[in-house]
Amino acid sequence: MKREQLKKLELSDEQIDKIMAMHGEDVEAQKSKITTAEAEAKTAREQLEEANKQIESFKGMDIEGVKKTADEWKQKAEQAQKDADAQVAKIRFDIALEKELKEYKVKDPSDVIPHLKADMLKLGEDGKFIGLKEQVEPLKTSKDYLFASDEKTPVIVTGGQNHSIIGDKIGDAIRTGAGLTPPK
Repeated sequence: MKREQLKKLELSDEQIDKIMAMHGEDVEAQKSKITTAEAEAKTAREQLEEANKQIESFKGMDIEGVKKTADEWKQKAEQAQKDADAQVAKIRFDIALEKELKEYKVKDPSDVIPHLKADMLKLGEDGKFIGLKEQVEPLKTSKDYLFASDEKTPVIVTGGQNHSIIGDKIGDAIRTGAGLTPPK
């Protein structure tokens, strides 16, 4: 639409300006829609080209081999998780065992553990070991050196000032010979 066409219809300049403004808005809206559609079409073409490249790369692949490899890695991951869980359980078991052995006044739990039958020990839900007492009590009598004694160690009292008379005299003589004054 052109201004000359509207002037031929004998419209005022003000009316022509309003019509041209409305027409301009419509044209801009259509341009925006076209630009958006072109961008979407370009993106779709790029995605299609990328998908075709992927498909071509898959044609040369051994799908069964990929599936087999994926299954092998899945099994390895599951085995690694099982191994890690077993290690964590063993560490928790060992820590709980050492803690409970200290309650039996064991000097060094690592010295007592080799004398225990671990397969006969069960960690209860309360955190206490089932079967530990039955194994520790015989050890207390047969290998009592592994356990701290309940008896107090005797205190040895020495006499008052226990100076050596000869030692003092020799030290004094040496100091005097060296030109030093002996201590008093």
